[in-house]
Amino acid sequence: MNWKTRVMMVGGFLGLLIGVASALLYIRTVQGEQGNRDDVILPEVKTSDILPIVITATGLVRTIAGLGTAEEKGKKVKK
Repeated sequence: MNWKTRVMMVGGFLGLLIGVASALLYIRTVQGEQGNRDDVILPEVKTSDILPIVITATGLVRTIAGLGTAEEKGKKVKK
Protein backbone atom coordinates (compact mmCIF):
# COMPACT_ATOMS: atom_id res chain seq x y z
CA MET A 1 0.00 0.00 0.00
CA ASN A 2 1.51 3.33 -0.99
CA TRP A 3 1.64 6.33 1.33
CA LYS A 4 -1.17 8.23 -0.40
CA THR A 5 -3.63 5.39 0.13
CA ARG A 6 -2.56 5.06 3.76
CA VAL A 7 -3.03 8.80 4.39
CA MET A 8 -6.47 8.74 2.72
CA MET A 9 -7.55 5.75 4.80
CA VAL A 10 -6.39 7.28 8.09
CA GLY A 11 -7.99 10.63 7.22
CA GLY A 12 -11.25 8.98 6.20
CA PHE A 13 -11.35 6.89 9.38
CA LEU A 14 -10.66 9.92 11.59
CA GLY A 15 -13.32 11.91 9.75
CA LEU A 16 -15.77 9.06 10.25
CA LEU A 17 -15.03 8.92 13.98
CA ILE A 18 -15.40 12.68 14.40
CA GLY A 19 -18.64 12.71 12.40
CA VAL A 20 -20.19 9.84 14.39
CA ALA A 21 -19.09 11.37 17.71
CA SER A 22 -20.59 14.73 16.69
CA ALA A 23 -23.86 13.08 15.67
CA LEU A 24 -24.06 11.18 18.97
CA LEU A 25 -23.45 14.37 20.95
CA TYR A 26 -26.12 16.18 18.91
CA ILE A 27 -28.60 13.35 19.54
CA ARG A 28 -27.83 13.36 23.27
CA THR A 29 -28.30 17.12 23.47
CA VAL A 30 -31.62 17.09 21.59
CA GLN A 31 -32.98 14.22 23.68
CA GLY A 32 -31.83 15.88 26.89
CA GLU A 33 -33.56 19.13 25.96
CA GLN A 34 -36.82 17.35 25.07
CA GLY A 35 -37.10 14.99 28.01
CA ASN A 36 -35.32 11.94 26.56
CA ARG A 37 -38.36 10.87 24.47
CA ASP A 38 -38.20 8.84 21.29
CA ASP A 39 -40.52 11.16 19.33
CA VAL A 40 -38.33 14.25 19.43
CA ILE A 41 -38.79 17.22 17.15
CA LEU A 42 -35.51 18.31 15.60
CA PRO A 43 -34.77 21.96 16.27
CA GLU A 44 -34.52 24.29 13.30
CA VAL A 45 -30.91 24.84 12.28
CA LYS A 46 -30.26 28.32 10.91
CA THR A 47 -27.52 29.50 8.61
CA SER A 48 -26.18 31.66 11.42
CA ASP A 49 -25.73 28.46 13.46
CA ILE A 50 -23.87 26.66 10.66
CA LEU A 51 -21.54 29.51 9.63
CA PRO A 52 -19.20 29.31 12.67
CA ILE A 53 -18.92 25.54 12.17
CA VAL A 54 -17.98 25.98 8.49
CA ILE A 55 -15.40 28.64 9.34
CA THR A 56 -13.86 26.46 12.04
CA ALA A 57 -13.81 23.39 9.77
CA THR A 58 -12.15 25.41 7.00
CA GLY A 59 -9.48 26.59 9.41
CA LEU A 60 -8.92 23.04 10.61
CA VAL A 61 -8.54 21.74 7.04
CA ARG A 62 -6.06 24.52 6.22
CA THR A 63 -4.07 23.71 9.36
CA ILE A 64 -3.96 20.02 8.50
CA ALA A 65 -2.90 20.84 4.92
CA GLY A 66 -0.12 23.02 6.37
CA LEU A 67 1.31 20.02 8.19
CA GLY A 68 2.59 18.84 4.83
CA THR A 69 5.05 21.72 4.43
CA ALA A 70 8.69 20.86 4.87
CA GLU A 71 9.65 23.70 7.17
CA GLU A 72 11.58 23.29 10.36
CA LYS A 73 11.97 26.32 12.64
CA GLY A 74 11.54 28.76 9.77
CA LYS A 75 14.07 27.00 7.53
CA LYS A 76 13.09 25.13 4.41
CA VAL A 77 14.39 21.60 4.05
CA LYS A 78 16.42 20.94 0.89
CA LYS A 79 14.79 18.73 -1.72
